[in-house]
Amino acid sequence: MKSKIAQIISVTFIITNCYVANGAPHSDDEVINLDRMSVTTGTRTERLASDAPVKTEFFLASEIKAHGGVTLADSLRLIPSARFESNCSNCGLNEIQLLGLSTDYTAILFDGAPLYSGLAKVYGADLFPTIFIDRIEIVKGSSSVLYGPEAVAGVVNLITTMPTHNHTSALLSYSNLKNDADEWKFTFKSSWLDRSEKLALTVYGLWENRDGLDLTTDGFTELPEFENKVVGLQFHYRPDEDKLLKASYQYIDQSHRGGDRLDLPEEQARVAESLAHKIHMINLQWEQQLTPALSYSLRGSYLRLQRDAFYGARADAEFGAFDEAGGFADPDNPTPAEEAALDVFAADPANQSAIDAVAHRIWSDTRNQVVFLDAQVTQKLGAHELVYGAQYRYEKLKEHRPNDPAIADTTDDFATYGFFAQDIWTIRPGLELVPGVRVDRHDNVGGAIFSPRVALRYQPRNALTLRASYSAGFNAPGAYNEDLHIGVSSGGAIFLRNSPDLEEERSDSFTLGADWLVPSLGKRLMLSSTVHYTFLHDTFDIDDSDVNGTGIWERVNGPDARVFVWENGFQWMVVPGLRLEGSISYIRARFDDPIFRVTGLTTREFVKRPEWTGKFSVTYDCGAGWQFVSLLNYTGSMLAVGEEADIHRRTPKFWEFDLNLSKTFRLSTHMDLKIGVGVRNLFDDRQDDLFDNGEDRDPTYFYGPVRPRTLFATAGIEF
Repeated sequence: MKSKIAQIISVTFIITNCYVANGAPHSDDEVINLDRMSVTTGTRTERLASDAPVKTEFFLASEIKAHGGVTLADSLRLIPSARFESNCSNCGLNEIQLLGLSTDYTAILFDGAPLYSGLAKVYGADLFPTIFIDRIEIVKGSSSVLYGPEAVAGVVNLITTMPTHNHTSALLSYSNLKNDADEWKFTFKSSWLDRSEKLALTVYGLWENRDGLDLTTDGFTELPEFENKVVGLQFHYRPDEDKLLKASYQYIDQSHRGGDRLDLPEEQARVAESLAHKIHMINLQWEQQLTPALSYSLRGSYLRLQRDAFYGARADAEFGAFDEAGGFADPDNPTPAEEAALDVFAADPANQSAIDAVAHRIWSDTRNQVVFLDAQVTQKLGAHELVYGAQYRYEKLKEHRPNDPAIADTTDDFATYGFFAQDIWTIRPGLELVPGVRVDRHDNVGGAIFSPRVALRYQPRNALTLRASYSAGFNAPGAYNEDLHIGVSSGGAIFLRNSPDLEEERSDSFTLGADWLVPSLGKRLMLSSTVHYTFLHDTFDIDDSDVNGTGIWERVNGPDARVFVWENGFQWMVVPGLRLEGSISYIRARFDDPIFRVTGLTTREFVKRPEWTGKFSVTYDCGAGWQFVSLLNYTGSMLAVGEEADIHRRTPKFWEFDLNLSKTFRLSTHMDLKIGVGVRNLFDDRQDDLFDNGEDRDPTYFYGPVRPRTLFATAGIEF
């Protein structure tokens, strides 16, 4: 371990030493003032980041781009204590972890409106691009008072702004994963501003294509083949300084497939998990400043998603075809002679079309729609800034098996009505109190849901900011869970329903933190430390007892849980052009009662939640157009479980080290060409006990860094 750390330090030192050879740029325009960035997510009002009563972290588009970020999953690598975890080596099922909690507890927003539907968030981190945004803002801790359900761990808000000038950029990148799989990405963005600077149009796009990758020798993928096509259009119109209309449309056409025999139809593979998504998103927003003390905003969005999915194993289709041919007297208790006859049946070429026909029934078609409406009024009354408004969200889902009429459709729809109010009370300069409350009615929950919050910001001296808060949150049963995906792991179709006694999940979150801009270094160094403590009540769990053999599992309330997170970090503008950032986070997530996981393991511990994570990055403009970027991600040991294989282990620690070196060439006064090369996961540090037994492997026993060592090259142009 010490040797690996020494190698990382050595490589970083050698490359950053170009500062001595070439000198660093000294333009003040290139210095990011750590305390002068405006943010909005924490209180739904525009404040300087250093003055925000609720701490709001942010990452600019330029930072994301410098680290090679293209999708939301790429951007998560930069957020302290946030993780992107893959949960299936066949289909690429993934989750976003924020403050030790999964995607279900994080609200992902696009200009304040929900980015995900219940269906989209299953694979969403890989689907949504970041090229269209200006910045990402992150608020950790429960934010249900302003954003409603799901905002228990926090909020990740992708924010766009009106362009200030005409600009076009395009980037092509090629990556090679483990000398075995190729990956191509192409992104572009073009903005046009009329002469009056009142109207702006932006068009953008993304194309990704990645081969499937088998990291063992069994012919089955650990990373599915992946293709994603995105096109978007943004419209900004500002008739005067007090009014702004924003409209956007985004279309995503994405597909991926894992398993084996990727060149054959899904029905003929031994294992195939194949999904195709078509997503349409429309957002409209109107903002108006009526007087210096009064403003309002109206927002609406619509999302429509169609998904075609195949989760199937050839062995199950062979079993079903043999049963339909009368091969079993009792399919639940096959005899040894019948099992031997099944093997002969499955190997006979004459029976392959019948087996294909059974497998063909597995295809499912799912339609998901979300309507979201939001209204907000902001009013300043002396020392008080009042924010109040209402939100409405309606989600509808229908899933059916078009080739198997014997399987009943899955349908669900629900609406949420929420009303919120907040007061930002400036008691005196440097001291603010922010009480707030929200009331929701949710179709899947009986009675009203109250979510209070109170936050305090105290600035005892100019360079030191202290924050404390308490907030309540909730998470209601949604319209979709991976029902058919559960069935694959269980050898048959399992359907999931909510228990009649199901209660919403509730949370109580406490946060205490401090930020210090070191005066002796000209406020170029910010130190921060924050503690988050979250109590979860009535957590959702799955009852898989399958009473009376109905093939129905129930979502029930499980034990309460407690999650403690301690984050420590720094941001340091060492000199103009050289920026260092680092963080170390401790996460302890435990249920109040032990849960049986696999044979020999009954534990209160959350699965795949490392107790220590860390990040360290260097961004360095070496001069003469050269830029060096490195990122070190540390993932501590965690508990990993393979439920199908009935195994568990305490994983090793992981160190992912990325390097990127680029050179910008000035082609003309208004045109630049940027060429870059780099490597991700330089030391190929990842899971060392992947299953190598083909279709009999446990695809859910998958943890830690997903990508192996990856070499890449990029070429981009801007004008």
